[in-house]
Amino acid sequence: MVSKVRVEVPICTHTTLITVKDIGEGRVSVEIDSECPSVAHLAKLLKEANMDDLTEWNNNRIFDLASRSGLTTTCLVPTAIINCAWVELGMISRSLALEKRSLCLHFVE
Repeated sequence: MVSKVRVEVPICTHTTLITVKDIGEGRVSVEIDSECPSVAHLAKLLKEANMDDLTEWNNNRIFDLASRSGLTTTCLVPTAIINCAWVELGMISRSLALEKRSLCLHFVE
């Protein structure tokens, strides 16, 4: 099975589709399709992730590659990759994720 997440960020006007597949031994393949040039660059660099990439803040390869690709610190894509992988690996309930459908950030003032 695969897990997919669509990231829509009206502030930057870009949309990204992330597809993650469990490839065993705590590793996932990562496919990223994006209109954003910086995220497209990240897609070329990030083809797989392991448990350290998905659970550790320090020396996190996903965030390191995002930084090297020119993503801003406000970009939701790196966190979306991790959330998608967590669903794929059963670390977040797939049925709950599909029921709730989204994680939201609302500017209130």
